Amino acid sequence: MNLLKNKSFLLIILILIVGLLLLFRNEFYSLCIFLIELQEHKETLRAWISSYGFWGPFIFIGIQISQVILSPVPGELTGLLGGYLYGAWLSSIYSTIGLTIGSWIAFMLGRMLGRAYIKKVVSKKLLQKFDFLTTNRGSTIVFILFLIPGFPKDIMCFLLGLSPINTVTFTLLAFIGRIPGTVMLSLQGASFYDEEYTVFISLIILSAILILVIYIFSDAIQNFLKKKAK
Repeated sequence: MNLLKNKSFLLIILILIVGLLLLFRNEFYSLCIFLIELQEHKETLRAWISSYGFWGPFIFIGIQISQVILSPVPGELTGLLGGYLYGAWLSSIYSTIGLTIGSWIAFMLGRMLGRAYIKKVVSKKLLQKFDFLTTNRGSTIVFILFLIPGFPKDIMCFLLGLSPINTVTFTLLAFIGRIPGTVMLSLQGASFYDEEYTVFISLIILSAILILVIYIFSDAIQNFLKKKAK
């Protein structure tokens, strides 16, 4: 009986992984190409960042701030790159500082410039989908959303600027709520640099399963959060 359960569990996991690969095949292919090229030049990359000396970490923190506000590149990519360049723990610290500052700036832009500005930086579809956040008063919902892998946290920061939530409370939630995802990405980058491919692949699979499960139940999660926000 236990053997049957184990086989069923493994089959479900396999189906989830295959489903995720098919759903995000283009993104997965781009990631593989990026990682191969990265590994070929890893010593050069670390030497390059070291050449900036004292300013190196500040440059990386600046990149993390910019990716929240401007989103020129996916945050997952910069988080993984941080672990690759600095190792898991330094990357986690630098990324957390940058992401917290970036979240605060996005929040303040939304608060000071209002809905007219938000409409320029957030698509109409996403604004309609997550507009319930603008009336949110509770810190619990915000904290949960920061913890959810794959959730558009940067957009959320802008939208929450329109909400009644306190600035200090928001900043604290952004700081704490982003830590688990930041550490996960940093560990992935560090394990890849150290050629610990078993750890790296395990972390990627774990992240992929979480994202796929959340994607499958996204409507139910969104409806639940909307009810709680009211």
